[in-house]
Amino acid sequence: MKTRIIQYKTSLFYGLAVLSFLLPVSVIQAQNEIGINTASPKSDFEINGSFAKKVTVVTSNTTLDETHSIVICNNAGTAMTITLPTATTCAGRIYTIKKGTSTTDITIATSSSQTIDGASSLVLSDQYVTETLISNGTEWKINNKHVAVFPLGDISFFNATTTSDIVINTSSDGSSNMSPLAPVTTFTGRAGGEFSNGGSDNGRLYYNGKNTKTFHIAGTITGHTNSASNCVLGIALNGVVQPASKVLNRFSAASDNQSTAFHLMIDMAPGNYLQIYVGNVGGASDFHIHSLNLFALGMD
Repeated sequence: MKTRIIQYKTSLFYGLAVLSFLLPVSVIQAQNEIGINTASPKSDFEINGSFAKKVTVVTSNTTLDETHSIVICNNAGTAMTITLPTATTCAGRIYTIKKGTSTTDITIATSSSQTIDGASSLVLSDQYVTETLISNGTEWKINNKHVAVFPLGDISFFNATTTSDIVINTSSDGSSNMSPLAPVTTFTGRAGGEFSNGGSDNGRLYYNGKNTKTFHIAGTITGHTNSASNCVLGIALNGVVQPASKVLNRFSAASDNQSTAFHLMIDMAPGNYLQIYVGNVGGASDFHIHSLNLFALGMD
């Protein structure tokens, strides 16, 4: 059995030290530092071993107080609100709030019109996301954040012999008269993820998450035109081609297959979709697709 040793400067605590040998842990105070299971603490308070914090599982609206520390929200499909106490009464207090088996939103609200890093509230939408908050005596600050697995989605098309054809009747200046590529694509995504084909395999990749997020978008395409042409290709958000994604590719002769790749960083809101567009800068030659890939990866 370990002994408990308490070293203080007053005779009262020397008396406690005599009685403490019955307790199975060592507590050392050296000058102004306190150590548990260490005789030479290097900080005001040092623990040489594990420690535990209270874990509370909640299933309905809850207002936090001094009895809470780690809060796990298992509210199934019913939205709930976790309300923080006023930050002015608990400077330095830390709460960790985790979305557990919940399949709907959890709102973290404040009291007395206070804020969380300037925001009036936080919403936990992604499953298993965690927020750790600390009071600075005036408002609440995000101390740590664990996000869910990054959302990702992909659509693809490939046929070495048969093409998906895009009829181009009007020359494009790179901004107007661009046409969507809509072959019969195959959707691939993480189970329970935040992307889909929107119900149709038509070259569109839909974001179905609950929060606006930043995504890295990558695309590749292989195809040819009826005659030598300069074609501009780009990634469109909700039918609007994004300038930062545009590339110009020269197809030197009829049936000359060329490949192009493009990248884009963009914010997507729930319900937004992506699609690749093409325009013929030099004329009206049709475009024929042999392969297409469009990939999105969440960055936050």
